[in-house]
Amino acid sequence: MSRTVLTTMPGSAPYRRLQVSLEQDGDGKLLICLAEQDYAEGIGWFTQRSLALDPRQWARLQAALGSAEAREAIVPAAEERPATLPFPGPKPPHRFRLAAGDGSE
Repeated sequence: MSRTVLTTMPGSAPYRRLQVSLEQDGDGKLLICLAEQDYAEGIGWFTQRSLALDPRQWARLQAALGSAEAREAIVPAAEERPATLPFPGPKPPHRFRLAAGDGSE
């Protein structure tokens, strides 16, 4: 089986990545392989799990991700601004009333 790595993308953690490769199986069929990889000292990068897609599955995945619904779901999340909680402004000065017998004689 031969493999050509197409791209490697950062993962959800510092020592995790997603590798996309084009593979040819023993029958000569081409597959697109998505491999989640982790890094370990002394071992290097190793595949935790993988998913192989045939060209039809890959085309359907591309169509699904390129749909208007997918773009709307993905793009706003990336552009979402963090929530800001407004804090009240400075308090007005306290107005104290003098008690009977305090201050005025």
